Amino acid sequence: MELVYHDLSRIDEVKAFIQNWEDSSDYIHCTTSGSTGIPKRIKLSKKQIEHSATRTIQYFGLHQGMKAGLALSMESIAGKLMVVRSMLARMELHVLPVKKNPLAQVDIPLDFIALVPSQASEFLENSLGRQENANVLIGGAPLSSGQHQAIQTYWKNAFQSYGMTETASHVALRRITSVEDAPYEALDGIRFSEAHSQLVIHCKDLTQGEIHTTDCVDLLSPSSFRYLGRIDHVINTAGNKVHPEELEFKLKEHIAGVFMIIPYEDAQYGQGIGLLLIDEKNPLTIAGFKTIEGIKTYEIPRKYMVVPEIIRNSNDKIDRNAMLDIAKNHVWTSIL
Repeated sequence: MELVYHDLSRIDEVKAFIQNWEDSSDYIHCTTSGSTGIPKRIKLSKKQIEHSATRTIQYFGLHQGMKAGLALSMESIAGKLMVVRSMLARMELHVLPVKKNPLAQVDIPLDFIALVPSQASEFLENSLGRQENANVLIGGAPLSSGQHQAIQTYWKNAFQSYGMTETASHVALRRITSVEDAPYEALDGIRFSEAHSQLVIHCKDLTQGEIHTTDCVDLLSPSSFRYLGRIDHVINTAGNKVHPEELEFKLKEHIAGVFMIIPYEDAQYGQGIGLLLIDEKNPLTIAGFKTIEGIKTYEIPRKYMVVPEIIRNSNDKIDRNAMLDIAKNHVWTSIL
C-alpha cells in the first residue's frame, strides 16, 4: 500500500493504526458510535476485521493500482477498515482531511471512498470534480430525500451501508438509485433473521456467531431487509407503535428543511407524535398530513416545536437523546 497525504496532520494517527495492525496482538480496540447512549470501548479480532475487509474488496472488485480515499477519522471503524482494505488490496490510499468537504482539493479521480451524508452533500453542492466514476460508500446516518436524489444523479456506483462497530463495518449494502426504499442486501457470508421484529445478524466471523440488534426491520429474506428504525426510538401512541425514522422517511418530501419526529407526553394516548423543526415557515395542517400517501391517522403529528438546530453526533447521526433533552425546555404548539 502506498500512502499519499493530502493532510499532513493525519500522519501520526494513520501510522499508529498501521503499527497496531502489524504488531503481535490479535485484537484492535474500537469505540462504538454511541447510537444507543454513551460510546463503548470494545475490541475486535484482527481476523474478523480482515474478513470484513475482504468481503468489501470482493464485492467492489478492488485491486492493486486502484486509488482509495480515507476521509473519515481513524477513531471510527469505517476509517480503520479503509486502511485495512487498502493494505489487503494493495491500493494507493489518499489520506484526506476529516472535514465537511474532504474532496475539495482532490484533483485526481478516486476508485473507492467512504463518506458520511454531510460530506457527500458538501462535495456535490460546492465542488463537483472528477469523482463521478468512484465506488462510494455512504454510511453513519440516514439520507434526506434531497441528498438521495443528488447522490444518485452524480454517482452511479454509490451505496448506502448498514453495519456497526461490532460487525467490523458494514454487513449489507443497498445501491442508491431512484428507488429510495430499496432493501439492503447481505454481503457474502452474512445471513439475517429476526427476533421480536428486530434484526439478528448471523456470521461465522462474529465472536458469538450472531448479533441481536435493536433495529426493527421488515425481513424480506435471509439475505435482505428494509430498515424501519430502532426499537428504543419507538413511540407508543394509543397502543400503536410508530417508528420515528420510518415516519420521517414518509414526510421528508413534504416538509422543507431539517426536521425530526419525537414523542411528547399525552394525557389521553400516553405519547403523541411531535415534530421538531428549525424552520417555522412550513405550512403544517392536520388536513395536509392526511393527504400524504402511506401515512396512518395515528402517525400524523399533532404538535410541533421550533428549535435552533438539530444536534448530530460525530458520525452525522441525529442525537435523539440530546434533542429530547432540548425539547423539555421548549413549548409545543398544536397543529390545527
